[in-house]
Amino acid sequence: MAQSDASLKTLTVSHGELTPGFSPKRLQYAVQVPHRVTELTYTAQPTIGEQEVALNVGRTLVNIEVVAGETKKTYVLKVLREQPTVDWTRVLDKAPWPARDSAGELVFKDRMWLLGGYLPKVVGDVWSSADGKAWERAGDVPSDAGVNIPVNFVHDGRMFVASNKGELFASTDGAAWELVNASPPWAGRYAAGGAHFRGRMWVLGGNRRKHLHNDVWSSADGKEWKQEVEHAPWSPRQLFSNVIVKDDKLWVIGGGITSYEPFRAYRDVWCSEDGRKWEQVTDEAPWAARIWSSYAVYRNRIFLLGGFRGQPVWENRDDVWYTADGKTWKQLKTDNIWSARHELSAYVFQDKLWVVAGNSWPLRNDVWSLHIPGLTFLSQPVIEEYVGTLYRYRAEADFHESAVPLRYRLIEAPDWLSIDADTGVVTGIPAKAGDYPVTIEAADGDKESARQSYTLHVQAL
Repeated sequence: MAQSDASLKTLTVSHGELTPGFSPKRLQYAVQVPHRVTELTYTAQPTIGEQEVALNVGRTLVNIEVVAGETKKTYVLKVLREQPTVDWTRVLDKAPWPARDSAGELVFKDRMWLLGGYLPKVVGDVWSSADGKAWERAGDVPSDAGVNIPVNFVHDGRMFVASNKGELFASTDGAAWELVNASPPWAGRYAAGGAHFRGRMWVLGGNRRKHLHNDVWSSADGKEWKQEVEHAPWSPRQLFSNVIVKDDKLWVIGGGITSYEPFRAYRDVWCSEDGRKWEQVTDEAPWAARIWSSYAVYRNRIFLLGGFRGQPVWENRDDVWYTADGKTWKQLKTDNIWSARHELSAYVFQDKLWVVAGNSWPLRNDVWSLHIPGLTFLSQPVIEEYVGTLYRYRAEADFHESAVPLRYRLIEAPDWLSIDADTGVVTGIPAKAGDYPVTIEAADGDKESARQSYTLHVQAL
């Protein structure tokens, strides 16, 4: 480079990507980073070298001056750091138990319990943790069949789990297991669904000897089982962990058949107040049809986690969906998330949603958690606009306990901004350049409220 050429040869950043890509003649760049990134290092060559910049939430402008002789150029790096919102945290990269999927999972005596699974051999080892980090080996489920996609329950002060051939065992400590029933009427089924509902243990559907079922069974003690329904209105299917309890109702969500070709999975949602009479909530949820997905109830929402589909593409899934009513589903998008996987173990424990193990090809033994503090904003505000153009930002908050429609209002804003109280859409046309503080409130009446504050930067065209 000539002495009089005040141009950079390279400009790189430690997080995110430059937009647009670097060119010595281009002077302005932007990079967007998640909220967790509090500092950014940029490297500018020649002469500048490596520099570290502390980041504000919102916009941070960095001027990079290059001087060569009497020539000076100023490159501007604009860093956009996102607002805080919910995100997954990796709690443990490798747990002490061998990587697996298809394990049983229960919360019992203030601990998370992991029961058996597929290594790829089927095993029956039992592990537990009080914090997701430290795991202790308790014992083994005493069956030579092992434990694989089991029905399992917490009932009457004990953990119950079925072996891979349907033997039902119970334990108070995970070490000593009692054989409660060697051959319940649903024994030998692969991927039956199970739940604890209205003081009884329930088993639904599944596949035995290539015969799919849509019957419903319940028991108060695990010894005597009553067939509540011979043929439920939902089609015969394998249910994996697709049976959950919410709002004092038993729910069946999706399910399918473990055939790779042709691939068959369902997106219908059903619920029942008594396990006998069933109502279809929707015939087609918006998420991709899948098998081997997992479900949990957290923050008064049903969560769908991961899974696998064989058509139209062969893939594991890492998407997360949630619903308050079974009919209206939303996808929860986060910056961090576990790898795409199926047959993971999901827990609701210590006010968090947990994802443990699963099959990503390869099998996994990592541990993740998600904390949602209650009503919170999920959208990222638009923080830049031009004079005389339409500003528009759709604010969205969720996860209030009531799950009723929210109302939005502006707490602080320039007089040219307004908000739709029902949709949260903020609009306005700025007349002059400047930096304008904005605060939006979302509320469900007088129960819960949350606020989002940001600076809106308006510049001339």
